[in-house]
Amino acid sequence: MSRLRVSTREIGNVKVFDLQGDPDQEGLQDVAWKIQKSIRRHRLQRVILNVQKIRTLDEMGIRKLVAAFLRPQRSVIFGASETLSDQLKDTYLPSNVKLCPTEKEVAEDFGPFLFHKEEIGRVLGNKKDRVHGGNGFGKNLERRRSKRMHVAIPLEMTLHPKGQDPLQGKAISTNISEGGIFVEFLDLDVLKAVEATNPIENLPVSISIHPSGNFPEEYHLEGVVRRKEERKQGLGLAVQFKPAP
Repeated sequence: MSRLRVSTREIGNVKVFDLQGDPDQEGLQDVAWKIQKSIRRHRLQRVILNVQKIRTLDEMGIRKLVAAFLRPQRSVIFGASETLSDQLKDTYLPSNVKLCPTEKEVAEDFGPFLFHKEEIGRVLGNKKDRVHGGNGFGKNLERRRSKRMHVAIPLEMTLHPKGQDPLQGKAISTNISEGGIFVEFLDLDVLKAVEATNPIENLPVSISIHPSGNFPEEYHLEGVVRRKEERKQGLGLAVQFKPAP
């Protein structure tokens, strides 16, 4: 039995609290206190509680966790199992706490707050690393996204390591330019798999963007990974689009 613990990271202006381990009342009380202390100290207004590694909680445990998230303007519970979702729905959730089972709902709920606003348009770093003038896919995607105030876009991506099985996972775009896209991961399993993939630079990648509330178009893009970047305890990939044929 592993003790319940919480770790933190950031995606844009949103703080993510990842729960892992076996919940008991003592552990839940300790974790809830740490979360509440962090929220107060940093005056956090938008937070995500990632419970994908927690299978079930009793009513008292849910109340302790929910109580820790009353202060922010918007709190999201991500990745709950079907059983845990049912338990949460049977418990009173205040209006500022919302269940978001997948990245799609998180992106729609937080939108531009997931973006790294100071880096918009700098996905690929130096100019020499970019596709000059972009390409048909990138220009079109950037134009559509710009009309929606730099919204975050949920997507599915597949990495193609040479001689290995493809690595598939869900992600959220947190920066887009004509030449490429920067994606980050809420799912801990996908994050760890990407972290363990070395070398990852220049690997081919396929990206599928399905219609969502923030971005109704559908796109299927091809690209290559230009860099893996750790930022604020999180992990992201910069992907350069392949030129349109």
